[in-house]
Amino acid sequence: VLSIFPFEKDWYAKRVPQLRVEFVGHPIADRFGEGQGTSGNVRGGGVAPLLLLLPGSRTSELARHLPVMIGALALIRSQMQNLRVRMALPSESLVQQAKARGLPVNLEVQVGGLPELLAEADVAIASTGTVTTECAYFGVPTVALYKTSWSTWQIARHIVKVKYAAMPNLLANEEVFPEFIQDAAVPENIAKAALELLRDEGRRARVKAKLTEIVASLGGPGATRRAAHVIVELLKAKP
Repeated sequence: VLSIFPFEKDWYAKRVPQLRVEFVGHPIADRFGEGQGTSGNVRGGGVAPLLLLLPGSRTSELARHLPVMIGALALIRSQMQNLRVRMALPSESLVQQAKARGLPVNLEVQVGGLPELLAEADVAIASTGTVTTECAYFGVPTVALYKTSWSTWQIARHIVKVKYAAMPNLLANEEVFPEFIQDAAVPENIAKAALELLRDEGRRARVKAKLTEIVASLGGPGATRRAAHVIVELLKAKP
């Protein structure tokens, strides 16, 4: 097994000790390039802070998360008028679905361009998927949420044993990103957490420092090369 998260090797060792597991690192650094990491946003002086909305990459996620995010945005704007807000979605079809649900006129929506937005964002509100790892890589303090169907939630809450849903929180074993799951994922909770991050520069700095540690634990650039090396060495060792 070629592992991309550092905790996986120990997890397998405790449960399937005869299975060989090699931690090769996460390919995120190879995808986004070296030198970005948790360098912080590139917003110039005097420019209003940027809040980034990332509701998810599936139609079901958009349907459940977008109303919560729009509700949270209304609460945030009632207290912070000087705020830029953008939303990134992975396809034009999702953009059209989002627009069909009704969006605030001052919310900019775009297809793709996530790395550029993360490099500029001050705070993000995101679903607890792969994108939270990308937020961590770019050093963006994030409020994470996830909602699913009632039946799926009833099953999941009885079988899921992890303490957190967002991967950066799992990697740190603490709630670096405030996260709100299912019934807790309501506009009031999301807005309160986002406002605390937007208003408190010191807290954002502390989150960024923790994200630097989390990103470092992912192994740095070269995961693909390390994976290839392990495979070649395994093939050479075969009789």
